[in-house]
Parts: sequence; C-alpha cells; structure tokens
Amino acid sequence: MKHLALATLPLLLAACGGEAPVPDDNPMEEAAHSDPLAIPVTLPPQVADFPALSSRTCIDVVRFYGEALAAGQFAGAALAWADPVIDGERLRSLLAGYERPSFTWGQPGEEGAAGSLYCTVPGTLTDAADGAKPPVTGEIVLRRVNDVDGATPEQLRWTIRSSTFVEPLERSARS
Repeated sequence: MKHLALATLPLLLAACGGEAPVPDDNPMEEAAHSDPLAIPVTLPPQVADFPALSSRTCIDVVRFYGEALAAGQFAGAALAWADPVIDGERLRSLLAGYERPSFTWGQPGEEGAAGSLYCTVPGTLTDAADGAKPPVTGEIVLRRVNDVDGATPEQLRWTIRSSTFVEPLERSARS
C-alpha cells in the first residue's frame, strides 16, 4: 500500500496543477536553489593547490608570485608570503596602478645563516598595458629553514620575507 501511495504522488500533483518532483543528481545544487539566502562557499586557495610554492628552488616561488600577480590572482600570490598581514586585498591595492603588471627576474643569490637559507632575487616591474609607465626595479628576499632534522614542510618551503616593489612590504612582527 505504501508503494502505491508513493507511485501515485506524481499523478496527484499533476491532477492538482502541480508538477511532479524531479530527482536531482546534485544535492548541493538543489540546496542552493531551495534557500534563496544561501551563499556559495568558496574556499580560499591553499599552499597545497600550487606545487611551485613547495619548490626547493627559490626562483620557482618568485616566478609563481609574479605570474599570479600578473594574472590578478592576488590571494594565491599572498600564499608566497605565509603572513596574514600580506593578503590578497593588500597586494591588489599595491598594484592598483598597473593594468597588466609584468615582472622580469634576475639571477637569485642564496646564502645561509644560523639554520636558515636566504634568497634574494632582483627584478623589474612594468605595466605591459602602459609602455609610458616607468619600470620599477626592486628585489624580493625569501627565507626557508635549512635542511635540519625535524623541520616541517612549511618550514622548508621558501616564503617571501620582504619586497621592495611598489613600496616596501615588511612582514608582520610574528615572523
């Protein structure tokens, strides 16, 4: 009897002018349509989303950073800093005067000090959309823990410590 009632539900709805429910293959989409106040959840980018950020070569991180900025992917670029003070919105505002920022990088220089490695990369920032805008030269300094026993993957990855592009960017006091 129970099966008969369920089977006749679409017929009863159709007879009353209603529409029979159509099964949805995507329950998340159904939930979004059923609640007009539902806000789609967009997860922020994570370091694991970008293999270049875990590279053992500092120039890979610098290239990723420059390419992300040039593409307007400011939240992804901010991950190269690993510092909550330098977020996507801050990077966006610092480059607001550039329609199409473009970076050219020089040769990195690495040195070690007290269990840490430092990498300094010189570069030039231009606006590919505005040839009249003068180029800005500067450098990015990165740091990572030297290969010491017990170092975590986060400690072993290169992160930006400072940048002289656009204006000096210093890390928060926590680092």
